[in-house]
Amino acid sequence: MLKPIRGLNLAYITHMWNENSNSTFQPRQLRTGQLLRFAAILLSGATSMYAQQASQPTPLTSIRVHGQATISVAPDQAQFDIGVVTQADTPKAATDLNTKQSDALIHELKSALPLATINGINFSVNPNYLYPKESAPTIAGYTASNTVRLLLNDIARLQTVIDIAVKSGATSINRLTLTVRNEDAARGQSLAAATHQAQAGAEALAGSLQLKIVRLITVEEGQPVIVSAPREISFEKLQSTNLTPISPGTIDVHADVDLTYEAVPATEPTPASKVPTTSQSPAKK
Repeated sequence: MLKPIRGLNLAYITHMWNENSNSTFQPRQLRTGQLLRFAAILLSGATSMYAQQASQPTPLTSIRVHGQATISVAPDQAQFDIGVVTQADTPKAATDLNTKQSDALIHELKSALPLATINGINFSVNPNYLYPKESAPTIAGYTASNTVRLLLNDIARLQTVIDIAVKSGATSINRLTLTVRNEDAARGQSLAAATHQAQAGAEALAGSLQLKIVRLITVEEGQPVIVSAPREISFEKLQSTNLTPISPGTIDVHADVDLTYEAVPATEPTPASKVPTTSQSPAKK
């Protein structure tokens, strides 16, 4: 049974028929050349329609999967902000006393930890006011504050730093932060774990849907996040260095990825150009 051909204008064919026929149309007088011309028009329209249908691309079947992973790594670096606070009747006296204690602290730290990075930051001197009920505020003295920042690459020496800080007259340790020196390696491990999870999910999903994975199309990486809560230890009223040992704990490194794969029905042969190639060792003789 012949199917109607879309896109072929019947009015146009009738017009061409009438133009090439005698004004007094007689079926028996139709020439063979005219029949061939109309047949060529029909074949041309059919060929154009089938060519358009054949040129349409086959829809792509894809699988999109998400993978995430969190790994725990031991910290190997610590940063301390050690505070030295002194008070005196005059600004100079408070400053001199603070400088003496800060210098002693830095000297002891450098002697015990020669590889540590030590710097003094945030020095200030401020008046101490008294506020009587029936008179104007008065200055009762001055407070000098200095912060010594220390970057330590040996976590095992945490207790040593605390002992030196207390014996040298430090009043506080602020922002005791534990970190990882080689963050790139930790990020790489978390990304690899997230990728393996996504790959396993894609294989499982393809198998349940009777599909076969052909190739990886896109990779989208989320930003890995390193989580390390800062710790603060105060020595303001502490007169002894017998502290509970500090446990460094672990630092969590999180990563997530999105992968998109092309897939084909499991019964369909994989195109030769897309078949993954693996090296094979020569057969043993």
